[in-house]
Amino acid sequence: MPMRVITAALLVEAVTELSRGSKLVRVKDVFAWCDRHSVDYKGDRLKNLAIWEADREEARGQRRLLKFKSGESKQSRVGWALIAHGDKAREAAARLGWREQRWNGEAWDWLGGCPPPPRRPGTDEATDSGEPDWGSAAEGSWP
Repeated sequence: MPMRVITAALLVEAVTELSRGSKLVRVKDVFAWCDRHSVDYKGDRLKNLAIWEADREEARGQRRLLKFKSGESKQSRVGWALIAHGDKAREAAARLGWREQRWNGEAWDWLGGCPPPPRRPGTDEATDSGEPDWGSAAEGSWP
């Protein structure tokens, strides 16, 4: 079966399916979903560019997803939620110290004006929050 390149519609499909277990869906779970469904999230240029293009396409279009990040570095963790699950996803993100981002037509803006403060060295998000490891943006970072 040939690989399809991820689109905004496929990203929404993945988040919809994955959000049955958790309202805030981490990027590495979307990568695993893509692998199971023969969807290419990497693309043929920069690392994982296809998923970030799909993310922007969705934000510019129908806006069915919310986006969250743990910071502004390439090691930041990324997640999405369905707008319908917004309150629960925002609660989960707040427990993790993540902030929501919105597309302003040209770039992603942080709600509240600034990215979340960096975690202190030696702290572990999984331990601090009681949540599982959310995968690093090194797995899929916006260049």
